[in-house]
Amino acid sequence: MVPLIIRSLVSLPVDVDSVSFCVRPAAVNDLQQVADVLVSSFYPPLGWQRWFHPLFRFSIYEDLKQRLQGGHQHYRCLTAIAPDRKSRRNVVIGTVELSYRRQGLWTFNRPQQMYISNLAVRENCRRQGIARRLLQNAEQLSLEWGFRELYLHVMADNTRARRLYQNMGYQLQQVEPTLFSLLSLQPSRLLLKKVLSPQTVAYPSSSSAVRRIPY
Repeated sequence: MVPLIIRSLVSLPVDVDSVSFCVRPAAVNDLQQVADVLVSSFYPPLGWQRWFHPLFRFSIYEDLKQRLQGGHQHYRCLTAIAPDRKSRRNVVIGTVELSYRRQGLWTFNRPQQMYISNLAVRENCRRQGIARRLLQNAEQLSLEWGFRELYLHVMADNTRARRLYQNMGYQLQQVEPTLFSLLSLQPSRLLLKKVLSPQTVAYPSSSSAVRRIPY
């Protein structure tokens, strides 16, 4: 049965009108596309990884479904949605998750925090403000829930993501070496933090093309 499920998650090429995107919470029927965006961003089918690409996608899909169906009041998977030019069907072109949890492995003494993870955008839709809009919606949602501190991790060598976060007001809290980084096999992780307020969570002016859908 597993191979059949994995085959159903194989991605198809899309030609989207990314200018006309909107942001809304993910539904269960979005999760295959969300998993496709995540696996293509974090596990591109290059070299040895291409053999495990379907397995990565299936694992991500199952993890997403478990979190989405968990019903936690302070969890949301947000998606950027745009119409496909040919079929006019809505396509997931970006995603981000917002959750209330402790960070790291040795965190039993740390308070829980609002945390951003799995920010990803389809490769052919990048550099169009989609990641920024997803972050802005996550920040507003965090404020609506009553949380004014937001955390995220980024790898030290991910200069594009670090530049985005810096421009949006996220500041370095600490460098977190891992076993692989200590062996010089992987860069360190950086923990970033942003203190939220209505003034720091700014949105572009509304238009008919780019609109926010209520949560």
